[in-house]
Amino acid sequence: MASTRRLTSAVLLLALGVAGCTSAGHARPEPTAPRPFQGVTYYGPGSRAALHTAEEHLIAACMRGKGFTYHPQPQPTGPNRLDTSPYLLLTEAQARRDGYGETDAVLRAPRPAGATGTNAHEENDPRWKAALLGTDRHRVYVRLPGTLEFFYDTDSCVSAAGTQLYGRDYQRLYNTFQVLTGRVVNRVTGDARYRAAMRRWQGCMRDAGQRAHTLDEPPAAIQKQLQRAGTDPTALHAVAGQELKLAGTDAGCQRRAGLFDAVAHAQRDAEQAVLRAAGAGADADLARLREARQRAIARATESATPPA
Repeated sequence: MASTRRLTSAVLLLALGVAGCTSAGHARPEPTAPRPFQGVTYYGPGSRAALHTAEEHLIAACMRGKGFTYHPQPQPTGPNRLDTSPYLLLTEAQARRDGYGETDAVLRAPRPAGATGTNAHEENDPRWKAALLGTDRHRVYVRLPGTLEFFYDTDSCVSAAGTQLYGRDYQRLYNTFQVLTGRVVNRVTGDARYRAAMRRWQGCMRDAGQRAHTLDEPPAAIQKQLQRAGTDPTALHAVAGQELKLAGTDAGCQRRAGLFDAVAHAQRDAEQAVLRAAGAGADADLARLREARQRAIARATESATPPA
């Protein structure tokens, strides 16, 4: 793994050389990429890390109570797709720092857990697995908007830890608004204001020598280049430089096309329409989810803070 880490550092440093240095002294504030319902189902990297650690320790405590040993698992390292805008919006600061995150994702693939974090031996015990994951006899199905549903096993330590950290109704609320978030995104991308901004973006990209019709095409092009590059450091360095350049062009065109504003305005209308269509109780559920989210982050942060 040491050689992989050295390769990662070398390629990223070379990529920074390609990107050049910029002064932030007089830079204007970067826009924040809009997320449906103010990002109620999104947790940033810091919150995710704290919540993961807290939940793993709660699982371990639950397993001890059932007479089993569970080693808390470390959070996977490297970029997380959860941080990608649901609309694929990209700020110029993001583009300068990470491009689309594609090269970084390849180089920083999750590392295997160390010996102190493995549960490989215990996983061979069906009783251990039943305690951790639960059994069909205690399975509960929960309806979501439309024809969707999800289930969980109430006798599992995973479920018990989640309930202790997030609250009893959190999974229903969270999954409901995951569905409603998707509906908002679909409405926004069909909105006339968004489509007009996309046409401006396409024209800007074309003027810059980049033919793209949708926002997922530029990162997809980088993914293909990475597949061809394999593990060759020289080829990866070349792709990293191309990624930073293409992402910078893309982000600049998004700004000039007014995509952030178009999404923000269309999203406000879409959220209202989606909540109305969801029926009575949707607004109250949104408020409850926000409260549960804030409480969970506070609990996780407090448990991670060492006593004075």
